[in-house]
Amino acid sequence: MAPLFLIILLCTADIIRVFRAQIRMEMIAVQVGQIISQCNRITQPGDTNEFWGHAARIGGGLVDVNSPTGGSMLITAVSLNTATNVNRLDWRVRTGNATTPSVLGSAGVGGVPTLRGSNNATFLMPTGETLMVFEANAIVIPWTLSAGLIGTALPRNISAVTMFLTRVSEPARLRTAPINSNVRDCTA
Repeated sequence: MAPLFLIILLCTADIIRVFRAQIRMEMIAVQVGQIISQCNRITQPGDTNEFWGHAARIGGGLVDVNSPTGGSMLITAVSLNTATNVNRLDWRVRTGNATTPSVLGSAGVGGVPTLRGSNNATFLMPTGETLMVFEANAIVIPWTLSAGLIGTALPRNISAVTMFLTRVSEPARLRTAPINSNVRDCTA
């Protein structure tokens, strides 16, 4: 009876570990997304490295962006193209795994990102606003014993996304890609 109880205990611990990882991903997305939405201007790698560092501290090493097969983080700016009345992907910065897809689809800079409302209808950005999207993705590998017993019930890839309208007086400034500089310039 004791070995069976131990196996159940280990599987339960692994399930709890995955749920805790998902909660941390949500915390990363909300906190870093709020910081980004308050920036007047963003530099790369100065500010973006600072954002990645915040995410690593909040996640406690959950998102390993130094591994090409590990997690990833993306920052994307979206606005309304008033000439065509469709959303436009203004710029995107990514770190970590380059193959992780974005929730905004595969649109490149200048393309039309996928933004859906709660009823799955296309959401159009308000005129003059800029939407900052922050995505955090991690890979959580189940313990060997748990993987054999639980199978594919636990997700291997976990992610969290936040979307904030900029909170600055000139949201149009963030439609320009981050300035190439090592100096941090994200001022709220």
